Amino acid sequence: MAIRAATVSLDSLGKSIEKAVVLAGKRYGVGFGSDNVIHNWEILGRVLRELGNLKPGGELDVASGLARAAGLKGTPVATKIGKDILVGVIARDIGVRF
Repeated sequence: MAIRAATVSLDSLGKSIEKAVVLAGKRYGVGFGSDNVIHNWEILGRVLRELGNLKPGGELDVASGLARAAGLKGTPVATKIGKDILVGVIARDIGVRF
């Protein structure tokens, strides 16, 4: 018997991500870019524009906080691209990223 993949509406996911970004910004004192980074129809993350008072490695704390606030299960990730830091989650349970 085939197992149906979990699905999430884009509207619901988008609202959850926005709430999570606001919460993480307040909690960690950081500023984010205004839009999600999307590549090949996958939501990849949000760019940290201002690092606030983050300790070294604090980007992963922000990514973890975003995952919890948006209700996503997965692996928090952070990577530096040029001067920007991209934070997000590899959400293996629903097959999308933010």
